[in-house]
Amino acid sequence: MGAGKLFCIIGGVITLLATFLFSLASVEILGVTFYLYYIGLLRNLGLIFGGGDMVVTIVAIVFLVCMISGFLILVGAKSRAVAIIGSILAILLGSLLLLALYGALPPEMTMYIFLFFNDALVPGIIPLDIALGTASLGTFLFLGGGVLGLVGGIMGPD
Repeated sequence: MGAGKLFCIIGGVITLLATFLFSLASVEILGVTFYLYYIGLLRNLGLIFGGGDMVVTIVAIVFLVCMISGFLILVGAKSRAVAIIGSILAILLGSLLLLALYGALPPEMTMYIFLFFNDALVPGIIPLDIALGTASLGTFLFLGGGVLGLVGGIMGPD
């Protein structure tokens, strides 16, 4: 097994764990903790598509495409182009989340991360919330999995 294929597999697994298991951030409002996580986006899809705002719908579709980046990185163990595309999606979304959570973006852009907010699916278990400052571990795992996938995609599966 080549090193590029190994990087793609590890990067894809890390990105998938960050997507479906870990929270990206958390906020406590009036004693109730709300999490920023991908399952929260999936739970909010009815409200997003039923709301009628075209810009929010387009941003939600972009976020949904970024959700499959972990699968694309895993498929990239066979095809380097797919790994590079999937890792670029993960890196862009991870960077957007970090910049938005730390206040480096204008409010017009950061308001879209609220599409991910929802209460816990299984309190204390899903999502796993390990806070590292403002962001949680899932944000850094998402970014790290994208970087590993990019390295694996550049190296190629052979």
